Amino acid sequence: MKSMTQNQIILHHLEKYGSITTFQAYDLYGITRLSARIKEIRNMGYTIVSCRLKTVNRYGKKIGYCKYTLMIELL
Repeated sequence: MKSMTQNQIILHHLEKYGSITTFQAYDLYGITRLSARIKEIRNMGYTIVSCRLKTVNRYGKKIGYCKYTLMIELL
């Protein structure tokens, strides 16, 4: 069985769950360059919205990350 590409893995996740964060991509799939993969998926014709979020890391520092949401067109 042929393994899935990173783009296929991310697209499958987006279709199943609706969104993905940089932390999820790394934790679940070991994908470290999510923004690059999202750009490639957008170039394939999918509409994906980016949302910058903020949190505090384990050291008490404020950090930012992205959440990407797949937009589904209803006919």
